[in-house]
Amino acid sequence: MYKEKIGESMKYLAVDSSTKALSVALIEDTAVVAENTLLPQQQHGVLLVPAVAQLLEQMNWKTSDLDGLMVGVGPGSYTGLRIGVTFAKTWANSKKLPIASVSSLALIAAASLPLGENVSVLPVMDARRLSAYTAIYKWDTEEKLVSVVADSHVDWREWLPTVSEHLGEQVVLVGTGIEEFVEAFQEIYPDKTVEVITDWAAWPHAGRAVLCPRELVAEPTLLAPNYAHATLAEREWAEKNNTTIASEKDNEAFIEHFT
Repeated sequence: MYKEKIGESMKYLAVDSSTKALSVALIEDTAVVAENTLLPQQQHGVLLVPAVAQLLEQMNWKTSDLDGLMVGVGPGSYTGLRIGVTFAKTWANSKKLPIASVSSLALIAAASLPLGENVSVLPVMDARRLSAYTAIYKWDTEEKLVSVVADSHVDWREWLPTVSEHLGEQVVLVGTGIEEFVEAFQEIYPDKTVEVITDWAAWPHAGRAVLCPRELVAEPTLLAPNYAHATLAEREWAEKNNTTIASEKDNEAFIEHFT
């Protein structure tokens, strides 16, 4: 039987591979005790298993110490998401652990830190030609992120006017390489107070899962990435490069080794 819940007073692994950044974290009692976020030259499928192994060894944890997993399910890179989700599904199924999904955009939005309920946070992933993976979040009174407008793939200039009623007077835009998106936002909403986060913090860091909305997956083998939108080029590239994706056999071998 799978354990029935994932929450506080537990040890768990969090993973996100939705962007160029690869992030893994170990969390205990809602506190991040170890985290590593990389911008690697190699494919995530090559580095994910060693990155997790390194954190476990750093904390002297065994896989049997873990009570559950959290995984960023996107939106984001088609291939990157498959790597992280496949890894988490394999682990959860093998060890009969609960797994919770978290929005990769929420992990980005959490860079803003708690700013109050009247501040809107817009995470932005550049999807080219001024289209984006985006959403609107805010912080509640318990300093947790809540979703206001769901994650989606949008034409930025067309989408912004449609969400005016959901925007506070202060807006935080979070993302890497989003200068054009910031400029367009300020053109459409010149009266808004805008803060921009574009540095290292703007990548999705796995440890922030404790601050984000999470959804417990009833059946881990059915967990699927939230692609929101995948271009034909992305799909074709993924199909041609399946050898870079961590296979379930590879992940099972890792779990056996460190158990």
